[in-house]
Amino acid sequence: MRRFILPIIIIAIAGVGVWYIVKNAPTSEYREAPKARKLSVQVSPIKATDLQLTLSSYGQISAKNLSWITSQVSGRVTMISPALENATFFAKGDLLLSIDSRDYQTAINSAKANLTQAQQALSLERAQVAQAKADWKRLHGSSKIPNLVSRRPQELSAKASVSAAHAQYNQAVLNFQRTKIVAPFAGRVLSKQISLGEFVNANTQLAQIFSSDTLQVRLGLQNSDLAFIDLPEVSPQPSSLSLVQPAVNFETQLIERQLWQGSIVRTEAAIDSSSQQLFVIAEITAPYGTDNADKHPLKIGQYLTANIVGKKLQNVISIEVRHIYQGEFVYLVRDGLLHRQDITIRWQDDQIALIDSGLKEADQLVTTILAQAASGTPVNVENNQSAGATSAKNAKPGRRGKKSADKKQQHTDN
Repeated sequence: MRRFILPIIIIAIAGVGVWYIVKNAPTSEYREAPKARKLSVQVSPIKATDLQLTLSSYGQISAKNLSWITSQVSGRVTMISPALENATFFAKGDLLLSIDSRDYQTAINSAKANLTQAQQALSLERAQVAQAKADWKRLHGSSKIPNLVSRRPQELSAKASVSAAHAQYNQAVLNFQRTKIVAPFAGRVLSKQISLGEFVNANTQLAQIFSSDTLQVRLGLQNSDLAFIDLPEVSPQPSSLSLVQPAVNFETQLIERQLWQGSIVRTEAAIDSSSQQLFVIAEITAPYGTDNADKHPLKIGQYLTANIVGKKLQNVISIEVRHIYQGEFVYLVRDGLLHRQDITIRWQDDQIALIDSGLKEADQLVTTILAQAASGTPVNVENNQSAGATSAKNAKPGRRGKKSADKKQQHTDN
């Protein structure tokens, strides 16, 4: 009997517990889901403008005219001008160096004496020729006189001796003049390799100099830049391209920021095999002139950043590179929602990008930098900026060339 009563009691207690839980179940109030918070962004309307492109590059300064001062005669160095010291400037025709000239003065005197003797011998021979002709005429009348009788060979030999003596004299004078080495052009000394009192032989390199009127810089152009600049080209046929000389604004920060003006004067005939770039030659005229007197003089081998004036494009769309994501898309606002828009870039530098397709005027470009955002996200436009595209007036040249030039300069300094 007890075996049946205990299960019944347990079941009854469990039933009472279930009934109590059901009767006292917690109640929940219905609440609406909170609305998604809108993303606050700033936008700028896209506008088509005229754009003056500036192409970036960098290069190393080299001399347009670089030459060695070489001795043409041998002897001991008796004078070195202060203008022949390293880094000094000199004018065309300045006396730079002298070699002992005493031996060469003696050679002039000897050659002059030989010339006098040869001239006297020629005069004597001409007198003998005249006498021979007179004797022949007296004995044979007007008949033709033979060359041997008229002493024609002896006269020609005497004339040749005079010519040889003249040549020896002129050579002696020339050698004497070569003991004085003068500057072939206005320039600057790059290096000196001679000392006072040193004996030099002919063809000894004494100093390396370069012309100071013009410096040149070899600049590489990106292949993507070539369509946006007119370059000077040499052609067998007359061409307007041969007259084109794009302006170049050079910048250096070796000591302090300084600007220099130049122009592209020549395009190389071949693509560089190592970099697969086309190189152009730019020149800086009068770099050490009065207009640049307050600047630190440019150095051979110094790196310069170059901003090359390219073509001026009409009615194009350009935006700042920082508004482009992964180089492929931008964000727009359409009907209060965020929209991811794919674009095609026609050209770009480190600051601006020229858009080929994907954007049109009046599109609302998101200028707020977004980390991760999905299309369709509701947005709250805080305020419209005045301009979305970078105009030609406000566009600064890209820094691609400058960064490379700075790295090159740092490497050189190290």
